[in-house]
Amino acid sequence: MEKIRNIWAGCRDYRIWFGMLLISDVVFGLFLWLAEIRAFRELAGIFFLFSALLFLAAVIWTCRRDRLREELVAEYLNSLDTEMEAQTFRCLTKGEQREIRLAAELLREKETHVREQAEHLEGYEEFIESWAHEIKTPLALLTLLLDNRKAEIQPDIHKRLEYARNQTQGYVDQILIYARLKAVHKDYLLEEVSVDECLGEVLSEYEMLLHEAGFRVTADVADAKVYTDRKSFCFILSQIVSNSIKYTRMDVACPELVITTRKSAADKKLLLILEDNGAGIREGDLPFIFDKGFSGDAGGQRKKSSGMGLYLAGQLADELKIGLDVQSSYRRGTRFTLVL
Repeated sequence: MEKIRNIWAGCRDYRIWFGMLLISDVVFGLFLWLAEIRAFRELAGIFFLFSALLFLAAVIWTCRRDRLREELVAEYLNSLDTEMEAQTFRCLTKGEQREIRLAAELLREKETHVREQAEHLEGYEEFIESWAHEIKTPLALLTLLLDNRKAEIQPDIHKRLEYARNQTQGYVDQILIYARLKAVHKDYLLEEVSVDECLGEVLSEYEMLLHEAGFRVTADVADAKVYTDRKSFCFILSQIVSNSIKYTRMDVACPELVITTRKSAADKKLLLILEDNGAGIREGDLPFIFDKGFSGDAGGQRKKSSGMGLYLAGQLADELKIGLDVQSSYRRGTRFTLVL
């Protein structure tokens, strides 16, 4: 069937030559009719049939030749092998050779540029990952200092240092998670994880920030076990809690974060729900909050947002097959539901 389609396409491409052949048949047929009408009646059908068969044979031969040329040119442009260039150019006209040679030169330049960019990018990624690991040492030292010398530091200064440490640690975690997502080999450790323990770990990490922002945290979480990657699961939770802290409403006296669990009615999956009464998300921004670099608009509160936190959380959720649903009402609050 493919061959028939190719032959039919060839007939359409060369129909002008078939038309010229028919015109020549008509002219010579007219001469034959004028010369001998009886011979014209006997030979006209054969004459036109022979011309059609001749044209069809020429089209079949041309299609085969063109297919061979296409295969050779495609293979040459894919490999850009100089040894194959001579073999390919033998079946091309001079004009086609110039065009293919120009295309090959442009492809070589493009390939060289792409290779150089890939090398630069690889070096940049290695540097960033190395930096993210190296920064852990001063961060650990800062944590040790804040924990052991708390009595020697003024409370206001201690809060600011603790805030700066948490922010820096969060950004470092984002870099490492991003590198982890882009890695060819994933190092997820799937194990039985306590939802309550992971949530407690995240709330403990943000305890000072929640206290400073005046949050009232209500947690009614079942001690359920799920199979997932603990580190990634905690990161997803931390991004949700961090957003609740970032985007509080200035006109609310007591910001709230309510965390509950329940079973879904349809398939009995565990639903972990985190709901706040913060700034919320505009309806037009809601479909894009998991897009890379998207920060949206929350009354100017998102100006300093990198737009990477929820993007990474969404990517991790997809990798670990965790459902992540968001419902929000602008200036009323946001509810994240994790389907585990």
